[in-house]
Amino acid sequence: MARFEIVPPLKGSVLSLQTKRLVLSVFKPSAAQMVTDYLVRNRDFHKQYQQKHSNKYFTVSEQKMYLKSDLHMYNQNSQVAFWLTLPDDPGTIIGRLSFYSMIGGAMNSCYVGYHIDEKHQGQGYMSEALLAGCDFMFKYFRLHRIEADILPTNERSLRCVERCGFEKMGYNIKFMEIDGKYRDHVMMVKLNPEVEM
Repeated sequence: MARFEIVPPLKGSVLSLQTKRLVLSVFKPSAAQMVTDYLVRNRDFHKQYQQKHSNKYFTVSEQKMYLKSDLHMYNQNSQVAFWLTLPDDPGTIIGRLSFYSMIGGAMNSCYVGYHIDEKHQGQGYMSEALLAGCDFMFKYFRLHRIEADILPTNERSLRCVERCGFEKMGYNIKFMEIDGKYRDHVMMVKLNPEVEM
């Protein structure tokens, strides 16, 4: 099997990709309960790597609004936010992989961010999803460049992007607020090998 194939969308989604062990789907707002369950389950685990969120963020009504926004941006070709599930358990989310801030023209690039369920880390799922996701973005959006910005202390994430062909380009100083404080990030970049330099 190639890194992915486009398959009939899962229930409640508009796009689904199948990899060897995963399904990556762009969900509709009707999937808000699944998303909320995943976020609540991993709230403490994700805290050290994310911006601060109020209690309202971890509610179905709030996630329905986020999913509406995700879907709108997907329809505008400015973001592709995948939620990860296992083929034999399509009702349980185990991660998110989001290609966002897509810019066309001479830049023709985007950022990528991701997180995974604590119980599913260390099993290669995110590497599998990231490889497939990048291939999809390069093929269907003809992007030139994808950038991942990662905390220097997040060694597992840095190894993940390195395995997926990202290269270190430097540091983004005080790039993003993480758990209440602006933190430096390592800038990792992957270029589309099919686009002429």
